[in-house]
Amino acid sequence: MKTTAKFISASLATLLVSASAVTAFAAETKDITVSLRIEGVDSCVLYDNYEIPQGSTAADLIQYADKLSDDVTVTGAENNYITDVNGETAGKFGGWDGWQYIVNSVSPNVGVGDYTLSDNDTVVLYYGDFPCLLPQIDTSALNSDGKISFNAESTTYDSDWKPTVSTVAIADMTVTFDGHTYTTDENGTISLSKADFTSGEHSVQVEKKNSNGAPAVLRYADDFTVNIARENTINVNLRIEGPEACYLNDTFEIAKDSNVCQLISYADEVSDDIEVVGADADAGYISEVNGIAAGSFGGWDGWYYAVNSVVPNVGVNDYTLNNNDTVVLYYGEYPCYLPIADTSLLTSEGKITFTAKATFGDAVLPIDNMTVYFDGKEYKTDYNGVVVIDEDQLTFGDHSLQVEKYGYSGAPAVLRYADDYTVFVDTKIVNDVNLDSNVDINDVTAIQTYLSNYKNISEEQVRIADVNKDGKVDVNDVTALQTILSGETE
Repeated sequence: MKTTAKFISASLATLLVSASAVTAFAAETKDITVSLRIEGVDSCVLYDNYEIPQGSTAADLIQYADKLSDDVTVTGAENNYITDVNGETAGKFGGWDGWQYIVNSVSPNVGVGDYTLSDNDTVVLYYGDFPCLLPQIDTSALNSDGKISFNAESTTYDSDWKPTVSTVAIADMTVTFDGHTYTTDENGTISLSKADFTSGEHSVQVEKKNSNGAPAVLRYADDFTVNIARENTINVNLRIEGPEACYLNDTFEIAKDSNVCQLISYADEVSDDIEVVGADADAGYISEVNGIAAGSFGGWDGWYYAVNSVVPNVGVNDYTLNNNDTVVLYYGEYPCYLPIADTSLLTSEGKITFTAKATFGDAVLPIDNMTVYFDGKEYKTDYNGVVVIDEDQLTFGDHSLQVEKYGYSGAPAVLRYADDYTVFVDTKIVNDVNLDSNVDINDVTAIQTYLSNYKNISEEQVRIADVNKDGKVDVNDVTALQTILSGETE
């Protein structure tokens, strides 16, 4: 992140004016804020904001940055031409390559000592061949087609050295988009992959060097981004659970009115973690994922799917998705139950009850003899689908929960929870804000102290301090606890 550095009086005397003029100069000038970025041959050397006196030149700015920063050493600013930065000397590639500068994306026709800066100017000092192109990005087709084009103004000279300026496409340039590499075509264009063509902000960087090794284009700033705002799309979460492990758990941006089959096909296309058979319009039935084919365990086992924890009674081609749907494609025997965890007695009694809806009808069945992992510790459900968690594990906060059960064939009989599934254990100590095992006036004081910001308290204590359970801690909780202590209410 860029910060802002400010001239001190000693710098004013040393860099800008003679000692005899310091007093008058300081009285008549105001500070301006400017940005300076220095791009070396292979990387950004410096990127920062500075406060400097009004009337300063580009050379003054560069010298000041050199004085303040341990990351940059500049030669030549005092002579109106930068010859070396951090040991990268002009002409090192044997041609017209060297240090050049722009202000607000325009190349001045004067030296750094002759260009007077204005407030909010952006200065870039960069090493490049001559000419070094300043890439302009065209995102007009980005939202619709996922295409980005790059061009630049190129100046050529006739025999009389009269310049002609034209716009040219920057071909064969490396473009890094969110860490993925593309190369521009003859029109200076890249087409994003489906995996990269998603709404939101994305980082973009460019690089091209001539045959002699000198930079042919100026890189963008490290924090340069473009925004994609795709239309008529929805976001859907897809989780794929194999017989023994989760293969995929991600959210995908897909076309509105897509069905489950199209979602799975899209995920297969953009992800390196899965390979799906059957996710096409003709098949309409997922027969294999990552080499696990339906019937692998010799029975009615195969690939099933659920949307928002409900198993549809239609094929993957016939279920149209909505925004924020959650789809789980899972391998299991038939029937493979979707477990429901009832944690209403977890805090008070340490109990979790697991049930599932029957395959036919509305009956709800307990899931017995199922392995349950609570923060990694193994339990087994009893005949009523209940496990009792050990007292020492019932600490305040979120805890991981995972379930597993296999049928006689060896195929999964229940659907595992997502790897990040958690349950919450609340505090057992009602109204004991200071956690001293007593509920008294000291707990009122603890709330008042917290409200005065005099003392920080834990998340558990904050939850206890919400005496009236309205989701916030305020003076009403003080009153509520005082009323309880007075015996007027429980």
